[in-house]
Amino acid sequence: MIHSFDTNDAEKYGVNAAVILHNIRHWIKHNHANGIHCHDGVTYTYNSVKAFREIFPYLSTSMIKTALKKLTEAGELKQGNFNKSAYDRTIWYGIDNAV
Repeated sequence: MIHSFDTNDAEKYGVNAAVILHNIRHWIKHNHANGIHCHDGVTYTYNSVKAFREIFPYLSTSMIKTALKKLTEAGELKQGNFNKSAYDRTIWYGIDNAV
């Protein structure tokens, strides 16, 4: 599998966060093009940390959590919960003006 990232993002947030951000941006563009997962004018994508571990097997659970926290605290990502089941705690990630 080939993973890539924006070097500007890597300088700002680190390589781990840049790789995850690149993946999230890809899926947000895909979802926007398909008109799905739009809430309050923002298009979202979602994944659990476990799912991110499957996508990025070279990153540990703590590395993923740290990268997502860093991106959220920097305002790069918005978080939401639009799950149909109340017990589903999968976090949805959106980016203002991403597309």
